[in-house]
Amino acid sequence: MKITAIIAEYNPFHNGHSHQLRKALELTEADYIICIMSGDYVQRGTPAIIDKYSRAEMALSEGADLVIELPLCYSLSSIENYAYGAVSLADKLGAVDSLCFGAENDDIDKLKELASFTLQNDDNYRETIHKYIREGQSYPMAMSNALLEAGMNEEDASVLRSPNNALGIYYIRALLKLHSDIKPYAVKRIVSDHHDTETGAYSATAIRTQLGISYDKEVLYELTSSMPESAIQILNSALGKRFPIESADFSQILFYKLHSLYTLALQQYPLRETARKKALTDFLDINEELSSRIILTYREALDFDDLCSKIKSRDLTYTRISRCLMHILLDIRKDNMDKYLNEMHYYARILGLNRNAHDLMHTLKEHSLIPLLSKLADYTGVITDDTGKLMLHEDIQAADLYESVIRNKFGTLFHSEYTKQVVLK
Repeated sequence: MKITAIIAEYNPFHNGHSHQLRKALELTEADYIICIMSGDYVQRGTPAIIDKYSRAEMALSEGADLVIELPLCYSLSSIENYAYGAVSLADKLGAVDSLCFGAENDDIDKLKELASFTLQNDDNYRETIHKYIREGQSYPMAMSNALLEAGMNEEDASVLRSPNNALGIYYIRALLKLHSDIKPYAVKRIVSDHHDTETGAYSATAIRTQLGISYDKEVLYELTSSMPESAIQILNSALGKRFPIESADFSQILFYKLHSLYTLALQQYPLRETARKKALTDFLDINEELSSRIILTYREALDFDDLCSKIKSRDLTYTRISRCLMHILLDIRKDNMDKYLNEMHYYARILGLNRNAHDLMHTLKEHSLIPLLSKLADYTGVITDDTGKLMLHEDIQAADLYESVIRNKFGTLFHSEYTKQVVLK
């Protein structure tokens, strides 16, 4: 039996993802595909536009055999932690033979060469990346320029200016750091790049932009050139009931939490300047400067997105700010992240499963280095490590908050994460 893994967000699922699933089977000759998918929140620091179970159903409808949730701490982290968290989860399953990812450049030997170069020059180029980011460059551009300084030639460095190539490099880096036997494969992306907003392009960003114009049935059915019919049907059935969810829907909860944290800091630090600096620094990726900017600005903002826009500067990207605000909102703290990075994973939580994947599940149960979790009620007997329980608790809290936002926005009944079932197709 051959098993390949795909790391994805499916926010939302589109034709490019269908193409990737088909090509993954063709390239790897795999019998089964496991998708390691972000939950209700995605790496750019926003909620997913539709919940994780709906997106898992989209993937299963288009050929995935198993969908496993990437824990929140990795799905809402830096590109490096996101990639390392996802790859290490695939590795801990103990039976994955290959990893397939989309890239603008599908020359896997070249990508492996570049990944090795970045590891060999890791200390120097990492600091240089942050220098370029502070100057206002995008992460792929900063990465490319940092590697030029480290001695990489212009032709190779230019490969890294495309976002999916850069992400692919981090997947391969993770495999190398883990000394994993998983073999990487690159599928050439078609039609559009990651940030293309042209209608009809195979780009989640383009689709979200088109949907953002007007969330109605007419717009959904205009997406038939970009999304498989099964995915459109899932969006259509959820429209006005559970979909769409946007960052702005979390605004009041965020503002209340910021006010509470600042009030608490004032009790500990009588000087307002000190309180502003210290109020938020327990949260992942937030230093004193950013903490102070957030506290000084949040009362002037209309909503979540407006706050990001007001704080954004040449050295602070919108995405980084959005991700940091989500860290505050979802209580993702530095100390906890340090604990998680020691073992990386303590369980593999199943979101969706192909009914015919019996052999796959049998193989995983036999070889996985971590327990497979399909029913939350059973977790206390499955996860014995306190850090693993803390990681899962964060995931559950975040999912329940997402569900609360759905209830408040659409007037639907609240469904606890404990009551939700694995999607079967």
